[in-house]
Amino acid sequence: MQISRLAKLWKLFAELIMLGVVAVYLLPVWIVVVNSLKDTIHANRLGYNWPKQLHLDNYAKVFEKSNALSGIYNGLFIGITVVLIGGLFSAAAAYYIARKGTRFARFASLYFLSGIIIPTAIIPTYFAMLILDLNNTYLGLIAIFTTYTLPLSVFLYIGFLKTIPREIDEAAIIDGSKPYQMFVSIILPLLAPVSVTVVVLNFIGVWNDVSTYLYFSGGDKWPLPMTVFIFFGKYKQQWDLLFADILIATLPSLLFFVFGQRYMVSGLTAGSVKA
Repeated sequence: MQISRLAKLWKLFAELIMLGVVAVYLLPVWIVVVNSLKDTIHANRLGYNWPKQLHLDNYAKVFEKSNALSGIYNGLFIGITVVLIGGLFSAAAAYYIARKGTRFARFASLYFLSGIIIPTAIIPTYFAMLILDLNNTYLGLIAIFTTYTLPLSVFLYIGFLKTIPREIDEAAIIDGSKPYQMFVSIILPLLAPVSVTVVVLNFIGVWNDVSTYLYFSGGDKWPLPMTVFIFFGKYKQQWDLLFADILIATLPSLLFFVFGQRYMVSGLTAGSVKA
């Protein structure tokens, strides 16, 4: 009886600790939300109380005074393009590595895995883009981000492909399917669960990236979160508009993650057990 009561006390203590951790994480979010709805005078005090009068026009002012629409376009265009190109190339590479037992396939697997471990080389990449005249271009940004997303994407696809029986490939070959037809018509649809995971991770990574845009593009190519830097320089004394801009910048990726996280979990765990 004493042990059971002690266990309940420890459980209650652990729950209180976790509630405290949650509060620590949620408090900055709460401050951003409530101050984005205040006027300038009250928002500059950085309080955490709910405003007596809601100033929803702060969000309209952000779109009027910032290049938010341009940031949304840049983020969607670059992110969607990278997701499509990177997803297709990583799925094809992973399919070859998972199905072939050659030395080159094993080398390719280690090569992509090293991309997860080895840090990004900014300076060589910058000079390479400079020589190719790709700095401050959409093509250069798409090429860089696609390359950055390949290692983890290939790793996830390989783990999932190992759960797909080889008998499916053999049956397709017997039916007369060519390799590229088999990959597009049969294998790609089966990769849907892990593809959602890859899409969510890569899109959020491109959308929220900071260093790459600073090095390889000007403000006209920045996505919405990066435009906060420009907006802060102009309106650093108006925290109501700054908090509204921050909330607008984070909302798309947050919603994207919330709607995709259920499929992300299934995609990440699907390759953990071989069928």
